[in-house]
Amino acid sequence: MKKIILLFAVVLAATAVYAQKSIDDLFARYSEKDGFTTVTINGNLLKFASCMDDSNESSLPASLTEIRILTQEDPQMKVENFYDMVIEGIDLSRYEEFMRVKESGQDVRMLVRAEGKMFKEFLLIAGGEDNALIQIKGNMSLEDAQRFSEDSKSSHGQNLMSGGK
Repeated sequence: MKKIILLFAVVLAATAVYAQKSIDDLFARYSEKDGFTTVTINGNLLKFASCMDDSNESSLPASLTEIRILTQEDPQMKVENFYDMVIEGIDLSRYEEFMRVKESGQDVRMLVRAEGKMFKEFLLIAGGEDNALIQIKGNMSLEDAQRFSEDSKSSHGQNLMSGGK
């Protein structure tokens, strides 16, 4: 019985490492490519930014540990179907679909990875006219995630870097 539990734990750990590796690979693949921009913001900077927000209206949860953004700067650059490539590179069984928006020329999908009542990871994948991948790690409650999702949806992600203002 102990061997079965140990084997199960090893398989879960390997799956988690593989899923993270696929996201890391996508960021590494495009981080040095002309026409793409990557931004990584660590948790300490996020905590500092939330302390500086006097309005307490920030859509970003205070317990975030990292935000990574990969976006295509040059819309003239021809890229393979970015959305499909990102989706194929992710183990979707580890995520729950939070929201999907499909418009002519644009696909947006929000995925979350939960543990208990807390969301541990949030992915926003956009492909079509605007190609982007946003990964947010930390501890988010359902209310935090819903508020962030609504803010992102209403502003098409423009409020992400301004803390929801």
